[in-house]
Amino acid sequence: MPEVELTGRAAPLYRWLDWPLRLALVTVLWCLGVAAGLVLTGVAPATIAAHRVLTSYREDVEPRPWTVFWSGWRSWLGRGQLALGLPLATVWVLAFYLVAVRQTVWAVPLSVILVGYLVTLWLLPPVLLNAGSRRTTESWLLTVHLTWRRPALPLAVFAALVVAAVGAWYVVPAALVFGPATAALAAVLVSSRRLTRDSPDPTRSGPPAR
Repeated sequence: MPEVELTGRAAPLYRWLDWPLRLALVTVLWCLGVAAGLVLTGVAPATIAAHRVLTSYREDVEPRPWTVFWSGWRSWLGRGQLALGLPLATVWVLAFYLVAVRQTVWAVPLSVILVGYLVTLWLLPPVLLNAGSRRTTESWLLTVHLTWRRPALPLAVFAALVVAAVGAWYVVPAALVFGPATAALAAVLVSSRRLTRDSPDPTRSGPPAR
């Protein structure tokens, strides 16, 4: 559909109200992408493709969400298993060890490590999209650098997302439909300036070269 031009004093408000619909659409696409990859192999490409759609929206481009999403999904179906799928699987390993040591002195430091890892992982998809020709390991290191060089903003935004998710769970559970896309949009916004400075020649058309 062509974009409808909004004019008048209420135009900014209408444009802001358009974002909930976009977030809900991206969340639906993400769920379809996960299902298309039989869950285990679908999470990584669906997550990166969702970030790709939101990045297009943020850059004031009116994309065809379906086309942009599935093009990105196919591009990252194989490569994404290592670039993002492996770090996602590592979360479960850390969680397993946390449960195993929950009543020991190691529970607190392991909890801190897990939270820090989740914050870093949250910013990984936009880094992968902007990585250009970087290798996978270089993209991981760049993500760590971008996250912890000045950690105040990523930690604050991540904490706000967690608080909002918990509040929505108890107050308005239906609002959780916007959760995945909202978290992805926040990651794109937080990482955008740092990625621009550290990745002078970004590309989002496909995965970085091995």
